[in-house]
Amino acid sequence: MFRWSDRGGPESGAADDRALAARNTATQAFLALDDEQRAAAAAVDAAEELGSGRRLGESWDRIAVLGEHATEAYLAATTDTPPGRTTRAADERATAEIDRARDAIRRFRSSHARTLDEAALLLGGLPRAAQEARTALVAARSAVADAESGGVRSRRAEERLAEAERAALQLDSPGLRERRDAAARTTELATAARTLAAEAPQTAAQVRSSFVSVGTRRSAADTKVDRIPPALSELRGVFSEPCSRDLADAQDRARAALTAADAALTRARGHADAGDWDDAADEVATARSELGRTEDRVEAVVDRLAELRDVRTDPARHAADTRFVLRDAQRLVVDRGLVGEFGPVLDAQSVRLQNAQDRLTGVHPDYWFYVTELRGIRDRARDVVARVRAASAR
Repeated sequence: MFRWSDRGGPESGAADDRALAARNTATQAFLALDDEQRAAAAAVDAAEELGSGRRLGESWDRIAVLGEHATEAYLAATTDTPPGRTTRAADERATAEIDRARDAIRRFRSSHARTLDEAALLLGGLPRAAQEARTALVAARSAVADAESGGVRSRRAEERLAEAERAALQLDSPGLRERRDAAARTTELATAARTLAAEAPQTAAQVRSSFVSVGTRRSAADTKVDRIPPALSELRGVFSEPCSRDLADAQDRARAALTAADAALTRARGHADAGDWDDAADEVATARSELGRTEDRVEAVVDRLAELRDVRTDPARHAADTRFVLRDAQRLVVDRGLVGEFGPVLDAQSVRLQNAQDRLTGVHPDYWFYVTELRGIRDRARDVVARVRAASAR
């Protein structure tokens, strides 16, 4: 190799060795600066695009200027200038400039470590996330196709797959935020599609089983509806008209819900025959909901009758139970020193209780008003207790 030290004697050789070492040091420092500056710039750009690096770019621009000056110093010292005695000082000055720029970059990264590290992590992991999304999409396509060919088509799986396909269109978007969101969305939707498709046989089996259980429940509900007329008749004959006013159409509403349940079951069987088990499962759920409404209508009448019979037998007992709840709340308010805040509320409930008792007059008292008033008083007292305990815990 040609050595500039060959021109002189031993002293010039030593000088050239030092010059060569200075040049190597400068070159290594410059390469490290270039790597650090590019990595930091990429992280800053990513952080700003993601919205987590507000005004970070302005701070980075001031740091980047130092790197540019250091690069200029290095290029001025080394471009077309072989190392020698006359270049050593320039190489050392360039190295010093580079070291200052690298120190500034390190301080900048340390000051914004969390933001920059998160951005760099996302930037580095984005290619893998995009590949995982594409892999999940392929698996979802296969699972949906297998379910359909097996006669257990899943509409929900097909819908999630279609959404995943649309989300995947943004995987090659120029925007970092768009690519990140697309990868996450595609993976989520594709995974859901694959899961739904895999569960389709189980869904089909559950629907088939439901036809039997829901059919049995439907028959029982039909029988229960027949309990409404005699219960209503007794309510109207024994108690005052307000006690059953809101239940006048209970039988019609129960029958309407039963009819709606029958219609839902018919639709469910049609979807099952077509191999669309998701829609069949939805209709079975609708049938169950309508049967629940039917049962609620029956229970509203039957339970009302039982409750009013109980109150009529001993109205004073119900008043005593309510007074106990009220006094318990009053003792707590006194013990916690909160009479000023909650005492008037509880006093009003005492007046309310007395008024409810005073209204139990005539041949057919309004026992339903009595029941609802006592229930309201107890609820209000319990609410005060909860508020007192919460205030004491603070």
